[in-house]
Amino acid sequence: RDELINKTATDIQDKIPKDELKFLKDTVPSPLEVVLMQEIERYEALVKRMVANLADLKRAIKGEIGMSQELDVLGGSMFNGQVPPGWTKIA
Repeated sequence: RDELINKTATDIQDKIPKDELKFLKDTVPSPLEVVLMQEIERYEALVKRMVANLADLKRAIKGEIGMSQELDVLGGSMFNGQVPPGWTKIA
């Protein structure tokens, strides 16, 4: 089980983009552009949470840190092929 969770976490980490999305505009943004900026902010918050959670989960599996309830739920969700609840709250 731990090997599958670790492999899944590594696969997800490899697919997460390393560069931050940015939307730059010098003039007053239109309503559609405001929505785009808000969605980019939400996406970046999700990516940051995913990166931190996956790194912590892999460390917990190795025994470097304690397995918290949140990390246990994350691992269980990944094992069952589901989106972790902590990520759906942000998304």
